[in-house]
Amino acid sequence: MTQFTQIQRQTAASASGFAILHGTLAPEGCVVKLDGFGVEIFDGPARVFGSTDEALAGIGRVRACDIVIIRQDGEITAAGLQAFTDALEDAGIERVTVITDARTSGNENAAIIGHVAPGAQARGPIAYVNDDDIIHIDIAARRIDVFADIELRRASKAQKPGKITFGAGALEKYARMVTSVTNAGML
Repeated sequence: MTQFTQIQRQTAASASGFAILHGTLAPEGCVVKLDGFGVEIFDGPARVFGSTDEALAGIGRVRACDIVIIRQDGEITAAGLQAFTDALEDAGIERVTVITDARTSGNENAAIIGHVAPGAQARGPIAYVNDDDIIHIDIAARRIDVFADIELRRASKAQKPGKITFGAGALEKYARMVTSVTNAGML
């Protein structure tokens, strides 16, 4: 059974704004909305979903203190998270952190870490996180790390990031050409 720890150092009311975290999960960085966090240091098991729609369908797998990873929603798809965070609240599932390579509005009612870069489509570490991997978040140190051998998984032929297809046309061309959010999602 996976163990987790939470260390209370500050209340959500004492921290506001945004911060940039870096680490093995987000080598190019990610954005954390500080007022969504009631803890400064957090370790928890990952619950991994390939899209926001998949996360909504699998909400029954999510438990309190889980860290939900929603990938494949990065700069290519730019999906929102509001419906998922609302579903967590409706289901009474509390103390969940959501980490995604998607853009976030900042209006979600949960602890959100978004814009993880590089994203899954760019073969970033988030593409290789598995269920029950331990994610470590340290707000004060501005760190976000995954305790898993991501490089081994990346090199393995057995685990590859999913591929999103849009058919032909402008969206397909955009998906092929867009760059990481750290490069302003440039074409």
